[in-house]
Amino acid sequence: MSIRTGNNFYPGAETTSMNYPFLLFVMAALIVQVAGADMSDSENYVTHCLSFRQAILGSLMDIDEKAATISLQLANPGIRSEDIPPLLSSITSDNPAIVFAALISPEGIISHISDESYTSLIGTRVLYDFPYDQQRPGIFNQSVYEIPFGTGHITSSGRDVVWPVRTGQGILHLMIHLNDENFGEVAAKRAGLNPDEFAVLMDNDGNVLWCSDYDELNSVPPDNVLTEFPTFRDVKDLVRYAWTGRTVYDVWNSTGIVRTGAWSAVLVYDQVYRVFVAG
Repeated sequence: MSIRTGNNFYPGAETTSMNYPFLLFVMAALIVQVAGADMSDSENYVTHCLSFRQAILGSLMDIDEKAATISLQLANPGIRSEDIPPLLSSITSDNPAIVFAALISPEGIISHISDESYTSLIGTRVLYDFPYDQQRPGIFNQSVYEIPFGTGHITSSGRDVVWPVRTGQGILHLMIHLNDENFGEVAAKRAGLNPDEFAVLMDNDGNVLWCSDYDELNSVPPDNVLTEFPTFRDVKDLVRYAWTGRTVYDVWNSTGIVRTGAWSAVLVYDQVYRVFVAG
């Protein structure tokens, strides 16, 4: 069993680059740790990891199905401007992960929106450029909108699912804005994860979109303390570089436990989502 100091991998930063041979060593070491751990609950956390993955996929496919239906209605040459907001609202009505839906002009300007609370966004330009010849849906990362709330504003950050809609006026875009935290929470409930399990949803770059326990996510041992297992901060790189696997890690908080965990990934449109569940 290898012995590691608490800050061998991350001496002073959240992430750091690794050379390839060292990364292979870390990956092998983390995976080997599983063989020496108590695997009595392995089927639970592995099964729940796959359930979480399926819930992410299912949630996105539900959105995809709605977007397909609404896109065909928006492409109707006879549609009136006043008919569009109710169609957009039907996308958001039963999914708390969706903040709003909007129709984007060929110039990238929001022309219609799903809810009156967000009408201040009408006439504004989205923060990224749509490819004018876009032929399939895509997901744009890290979109942020300032939305009026009371006497001030709130910031809504997340991802935009974008569908091209070909019309007589050119290619419009149906945009569905997802809140990352709500999206992860909805998927976790859909998967039926247990309250005592630790679960994380990440994007392909290792950015945490949702986590069941941020204290555990950020737990690290005190300086100069020898550890038998890595922390989850070390495990994150392993999850980024391998599509699926299992590992063991230390939790340095009031619980003081060692967890066994599994991860997997799913590709939807052009976006990779990575899920991790530990028992």
